[in-house]
Amino acid sequence: MATAAEVRAELARVQASIEQSTQRTEQFHLQLEDAKERQKLRREVDAAKFRLSVNEADNSVLCCHRSNIDRDLSGPHQPTNGRPMMSDITECSDYASRTGAHSQKQWETDFKQAVSTGTVDWKITGMSWLRNALCQAERDYVASPECVKVGGLSFYILYCPWSDRGIVSGNDGSDVSHVTLGAWANYQQDDAIDRSAFRHKFYVMRQDGQYIQWGQEEEMCEEHEDLEEVVFGPDVTSTSRAASGIFGLQHDALLQSEWVINDTLTVRVELEVRPYTGCEVDCLLPVKLAKPSIAVPPTPISSKLLSLFDKERCTDITFKVKEELIKAHSQVLAAHSEVFERQFFGGLEESVSKEAVIEDVEPKIFRAFLKVLYTDDMDHLQDTITECLKSNSSSESTGSTGNAPSVTMVSALQDLLALSHKYQVEHLLAWCQHQLCMHITEEGVCSVLCQAHLCEAQHLEAKCLSYIKEHMSKIASTKEFARLTTEWPELILKISLHAAGVSPKDAAAAVSVQQEVRKRKREAHPSF
Repeated sequence: MATAAEVRAELARVQASIEQSTQRTEQFHLQLEDAKERQKLRREVDAAKFRLSVNEADNSVLCCHRSNIDRDLSGPHQPTNGRPMMSDITECSDYASRTGAHSQKQWETDFKQAVSTGTVDWKITGMSWLRNALCQAERDYVASPECVKVGGLSFYILYCPWSDRGIVSGNDGSDVSHVTLGAWANYQQDDAIDRSAFRHKFYVMRQDGQYIQWGQEEEMCEEHEDLEEVVFGPDVTSTSRAASGIFGLQHDALLQSEWVINDTLTVRVELEVRPYTGCEVDCLLPVKLAKPSIAVPPTPISSKLLSLFDKERCTDITFKVKEELIKAHSQVLAAHSEVFERQFFGGLEESVSKEAVIEDVEPKIFRAFLKVLYTDDMDHLQDTITECLKSNSSSESTGSTGNAPSVTMVSALQDLLALSHKYQVEHLLAWCQHQLCMHITEEGVCSVLCQAHLCEAQHLEAKCLSYIKEHMSKIASTKEFARLTTEWPELILKISLHAAGVSPKDAAAAVSVQQEVRKRKREAHPSF
């Protein structure tokens, strides 16, 4: 048992620690105020930069307008069809003698020059919890965390899970609208009497990953001082009628529909804004001469390369993919992948035979992969996946069973992830990770985690680990997780470390130590 002196000494140490902690608390409070002040100053810098960009845009328009006046292309004293103004006739003594003259000019006034465009992608995760979260916050709707600035306007996107709850849009609270998915805009400058015109289209992601347009494209033209009082969207109504919901589905029905994937709703809004550019219509934009009679056509090199691939013209290499032959162009592939370059120009067997054998992927998937290398267009992948899914549905409805395995959205994306890693196509690797993150399920997360581990897809691996941590009670009873525990001990270690809150850097070091121990054990016991 401690003596009284020892207890007093311990008390003195604790009191000293309390004093030090109190001093640190005061320091943190001071540092917190300094951080808030720095944040405030950064926002002031952002606002100043925005005003500067607007001023520079105005200056650019004025400079162009001045240039047009100097060239007599616009302005209040512009010549008329080559004839002098009536007030100048007396100064042109030979005007009456000039007969039979011909004058011709061509003009083009482009009202679209000043139009700016913008796109907003917004993912709402945990849709089934949304109503509870809003009730806790005493809110009727959720808005996008930040605005998107297009043509001098700032747009916020909003979602309301109640069709009969109003959204106050006026500054005085007098205007109330009902809307499920919508937006509102505001203007940051002081010239509130000016008008901006804008168009908008809303899209919702379907279960197959495609964005489907909801409602029609609409356009508005409002004075800036009235913009904050306007809420717009495909199903916006007045207070007399409830909102119809996304594709006619109210929140509860939407949760069970093809539009909510893994409890996540993903929407996209496309915006076009034409800012205020002047009072006189004929001087709104710079006026330019008509287009030349000989038009220079564009050179769509990607479509030409794709045509060579599809028609198998001028090909010099062949891929044998599960008995199907796919011809391609070695130089095009080498330009996009160093692996292809070493394979066909580095003295390997393929550089002589001009043939490569691929056994671990379906021909349709590999062909789509090659098309991306030819065009940099990811739509080829999406089209191929959709075609495979439709083919699966047709086979199931007819009862036919072919030799080819059934292709699912996740399996196709995993094959593409493996190909992009194998051939070091970084932008495709990032695209596959993004797509797979949106299709993680309790049944398939273990398989995706293994794939992410093998392909060094760190972002996808982190997403899988977080998902397993959140749904461990259900995932632990699946066959895939049981296989993981016996075949992938390093992944089980990663799951445990992630659940314990260990940083990715420290987790990687722990896995490296485990792999080294297993390696030494195998060397010491070859039969292990």
